[in-house]
Parts: sequence; C-alpha cells; structure tokens
Amino acid sequence: MAATLVTHPARQHSHQLARALFERDRLQGYWAGVPAAAPETKGPLYRLLARLSPQPTVGLPSRLVRHNYIVPLTWRLAGTVLSQSRAVALRHRADAQFDAWAARRLPEDIQAVVCYENAALDTFRTAREQGATTILDAASFHYARQDAFYEPAEPDEAHEKINARKEQEIQYADHILTVSELARESYLDAGVSPDRVTSVPMGADLSSFTPDEDPTADGSEPFTFLFAGHASRRKGVDVLLRSSEQLSREGFSHRLQFAGGRNESLFETTEAPIDLLGYLDRPNLAEAFRQADCLVVPSRHDSFGRVVVEAMATGTPALVSEHVGAKEVINEGRNGWIVPAEDTEALTEQMRWCVKNRKQTVSMHDAAVKSARQYSWEAYRERVIKTIEHILKAE
Repeated sequence: MAATLVTHPARQHSHQLARALFERDRLQGYWAGVPAAAPETKGPLYRLLARLSPQPTVGLPSRLVRHNYIVPLTWRLAGTVLSQSRAVALRHRADAQFDAWAARRLPEDIQAVVCYENAALDTFRTAREQGATTILDAASFHYARQDAFYEPAEPDEAHEKINARKEQEIQYADHILTVSELARESYLDAGVSPDRVTSVPMGADLSSFTPDEDPTADGSEPFTFLFAGHASRRKGVDVLLRSSEQLSREGFSHRLQFAGGRNESLFETTEAPIDLLGYLDRPNLAEAFRQADCLVVPSRHDSFGRVVVEAMATGTPALVSEHVGAKEVINEGRNGWIVPAEDTEALTEQMRWCVKNRKQTVSMHDAAVKSARQYSWEAYRERVIKTIEHILKAE
C-alpha cells in the first residue's frame, strides 16, 4: 500500500488513523496541532506543550511527527480573549493557516494524504498536482446538514466563507470517509457520488468501560435513565425532560441522571426527577453507566455518539434517536432501541416499556457488551486500514 501522510490542525480521531497506518508500516508522517510523539524525543517547547495538553501523546516515532505550535496557541488565545462568534471565526482561520503550512511542506514522494475539514484545501491542491490521492476524513455531517440543525456561532459572512471552503475541499477529495452511515447519507443527500463516500464507524477507548460480572435488577431503586454529554436542545434534552415529566404524571417511578455540562435554561422549569452529576472523569463515568439501567441519547444531530459504545461496553443498553450515528450499534430489542428524533410520544412509550420491563432491560447486558466490542479503537483501525487499502488500489 502507498505511503500516506495524515494532517490535522488539532486531533479528533486522526491519531488512530495514523496509528493504523503506522502499524502496517504505511505512515509517511503525522502532522498535527496536538503533540503526538513521545515528549522525551522532542525539544523543550514540545515537552512543555505536551505536558499542558489535555490529550496524551500517542507514542508515534519522532521522525514521523511534526507539530504546528501556532494552531493550538491561537485556539487557546481566541477562547480566552474573544467573544464566541469571533473566536470561532479566528479558529477557522487558524485551521486554514495550518493547511497552508502543511501544503508548503508536502513531500514529493507521498502517494496519498488524509486531511480533515477546514484544513484540507491547500494540501489537496498541492497533492493533486503531485499526483497523490486525496482523502477527506469527515468527523461530522455534510455542512448543509449541519446548517439545517443549528445556527452557526460565527458571523454570517465568515460562515459563508467557511462553507465555500468546505465545498472546495469536497470537490478536491478523491474520496471521503465518514464516521457513520448516517453521516455518509448526508453527503449523498448533498449530491456527492456514492462511490466517493465510505462509512468507517468511529471507535472508542473501552479500557475503563468494563461490565459488571453479575448484573441484577432488585428494584429497590427507581429505574435510572442516564444522559451523558452536554445537555442541550441539539442533544434532544428538552424532549427527554418532557418524556420524563409524562412518566411521572402516570406514576412510573424513575429518575433522570445527567453527566456532563448543560444549558441551564432547559432545567429551570422542569418537573422531571433529575439528578445532575456534573462532569465525571472516565472511571466515575464508567461507574455511572454500570449503575444506570439505560442510556438515553435522543439527539437531533449526532454524527456518531461515542457515549453509546462506552455505555454498552459496561453492559448498559442504549435508547437513541434515529439521528444518532451510533444507532448502527443497536440491534433493536436485543441491546437497545431506536426511536424517531424529536418525537416525545415515541420516546415516552419506549421509556415506559423499560420501566415496566426492568428485568428484560437488564437481560440485554451481555448483548450490549458484545456489540460494543466491535467498536473499540482496535476494531476501528482494522476497518480504516482496509478501507484505505481499497481506495488506493482503486485509484
């Protein structure tokens, strides 16, 4: 397989793709805004930034790693001193600068390059001139689908420029990878040819998310539904609260737990039985999953939803909306359920069933664990390397 360069102004899941290529001795280089090489192999500034980074390094050899200092520093500065709209616009400009930086340094002997949204255009242009294959690894939906679900944070003029850049990146990409079949469909709906788009489902680090060896349902506590992530309208939390209120009016004993940040306005007037856990580290989040009876992710817009895999890895079944990319992990009625998005009645009906059939819900434990293991990072690396091999053979 051809030697491939991976570039990303931050990280997302790009380091896992780079690892997949490295494990097959096919990685030309990994250039990113987040430190990736072992700190002891680099200079003092790199070691300092690695120590300050919230994300651990991934141990790739120093000879394969380049780190752009400007992008992460710009991101931090923008978030500190600017309004949200101006900060988002500046971050997009920083991504474009990273792209230009990578394009100027592009090796002439690469045969493929994998880039990420907002930081691919210049690199793709240069790669095309050199005869290299260009692959866009898209972490979210097509920009038109994104615009249909929420208002952009940046000013209109900046947003139009960002979308124009995204469209050019799509045009210059020989192939596009998406993190779910749902995200792939958004590109097809936008007119991209099906043979140019492949779904490679996201993975997750499941090392902390282990199951209980002997799950039980003694019924001494109220049935617990757990939401994990930022509680917002985009995540369908308003729908979830209405469903919970309806169950309470009907006399069904349950509670809603929320792990993560939240939009306070959603909780100001609710009468749902809520328990706000706040931000949880990985071990405590895993324990919250194990203690819960069911994860609920009723999002309006979620290209994958890694918490679905993490919760299921602990043995907790998941109830998700049809707009959650990780719905493909769900085997309806065996390890979880899928309901229409924004449908309070449908969500309430399924939650009601769970409360009334607690033992059946708990019995889904083993099926949930088995399904989740197919979405580990190791499994992702196997999938993505096979996909890239196929793309490059076709090219």
